[in-house]
Amino acid sequence: MITIKNFTAVALTAAAALALPLSAANASEPRTVSISYGDLNLSSKAGQAILDRRINAAVEAVCGRIENRPTFDSAVRQCQSETRLTAQQSRDIAVASYDNGQLASNDRREIRLVAR
Repeated sequence: MITIKNFTAVALTAAAALALPLSAANASEPRTVSISYGDLNLSSKAGQAILDRRINAAVEAVCGRIENRPTFDSAVRQCQSETRLTAQQSRDIAVASYDNGQLASNDRREIRLVAR
C-alpha cells in the first residue's frame, strides 16, 4: 500500500536525482570550454574585467555550480579552485603578452579550460 508519505518521499528522491547537474552526471569525462578574448583590449582594466567575468562563467560551466549540497559542493569547489588557478595563469600570460605587443593572431586569442 502506497501512502502519501511514502509517495512524497519517493517523489522527492526522484526529483533530487533528476536535479543533478550535467557536469556531475558526466564527472568521469573531461569537460572543455574556450574563452575568447580577441575582441578585448587587455591593456585596459575594463577589458581585463570582462575577461575575468568570462573566466568565472567558464569555470562554472566546466565545474558546475555550488548547490548547497555538502558532498557535491566539495567536488565542485575543488574543481573550481584548480581550474581557476590554471585560468588565472593563462589570463596573466595573455595580459602580459598584450602589454608587450606579442599578440597572437585573432584566431588564437583564447584560453582553453579542461576539467576532469
